[in-house]
Amino acid sequence: MKPHRIRVCHLSSLHVAKDTRIFYKFCRSLVSQYEVTLIAVHDREEVVDGVRIIPFRRLKNRVWEMLTASLRMFPKALGTKADIFHFHDPELIPCGLWLRLLGRKVIFDVHEHFAADIYDKPWIRRKKLLAGIYAFWEKRAARRFELILAEHSYAPHYAAMGARYTIVLNYPDEPFFRQFRNLNLRPAAHLFYIGILLETRGLFQIAEALYILKKQGRIFYFHCVGALYSGLSQKLESLSFYREIKDQIKFYGRLDLPEGYRLSMNMGIGLCIIRRMKNSEWSYPTKMFEYMSVGLPVITSDFELYRNVVERNHCGLCVNPEDPAQLASQILLLADHPELRAEMAKNGVHAVESYFSWKSQETKLLALYGRLTKG
Repeated sequence: MKPHRIRVCHLSSLHVAKDTRIFYKFCRSLVSQYEVTLIAVHDREEVVDGVRIIPFRRLKNRVWEMLTASLRMFPKALGTKADIFHFHDPELIPCGLWLRLLGRKVIFDVHEHFAADIYDKPWIRRKKLLAGIYAFWEKRAARRFELILAEHSYAPHYAAMGARYTIVLNYPDEPFFRQFRNLNLRPAAHLFYIGILLETRGLFQIAEALYILKKQGRIFYFHCVGALYSGLSQKLESLSFYREIKDQIKFYGRLDLPEGYRLSMNMGIGLCIIRRMKNSEWSYPTKMFEYMSVGLPVITSDFELYRNVVERNHCGLCVNPEDPAQLASQILLLADHPELRAEMAKNGVHAVESYFSWKSQETKLLALYGRLTKG
């Protein structure tokens, strides 16, 4: 009779099943040692790379989603009969507490500094009230879970609560991205972005930079992989210059990670223009490391945290995220110097292999699970 494999269940009411952090890093890293189930937003039940995926329906009404997520998730979670539960959304704190009451081991994966992040979300109203409510519950729940933090900058906040935490950074799975690596000379006129498309992701500034360059007689194309936030297309259409550059922007919608990075193999520059927000300056953008991993020179925001990666490793350029003219000039600089792009591409790959690979974080993840299974 085979010994019982410890069952692990990851829970997310907001993220799609093939989320970069949840599926491609955490679940795929754990599946060699544990029986792994993932309950997340998906269209069907299936097994992918050894991970059993159970679909969860995300509601269109955000308020109703937030209020009912734990109630709808709890019976699904119990049905997996897992030994360890690992949840990824603040809406699921009640579900996590109920599981703890039943004696289950529970991990809360803090992807963002949620209390601060509330102020950065354009769809949230009465931000101060909601941030206060969340902080109230977070303080009471933090000591009841094992916490995983996605950034060093969150640590003082949770240390002040006396919480137990492990920092697991969002570094790329370098062997996975190796298949999309292209160190040949790429077409510089094609700019690449992957991720959620929000106003705070510099979309308007990038559009204006395209317009500035077009007036100079230089045509560049911006390829966007990701879900376009509702209402953003109308805002883009309302820009006075948008008709002039509309055909230079292509929206692909959300694609699975392999599909998105397959497209990147024919792009020349990766853009990661994140505007200044409460949460953005002290949180690494995952896409920055992914661009480096596939050999894309990076143009990103001029924040100290980002500069310490990009400029120190000479793998890209940093710009004021509110200055389209500066962005246009830096795009032009890279486009007109292919030898510089080639050098930055190689440097980015070397930096990921040497300092920013998921392997170092996977070790910390497996060590935490090892402690939980022995405790």
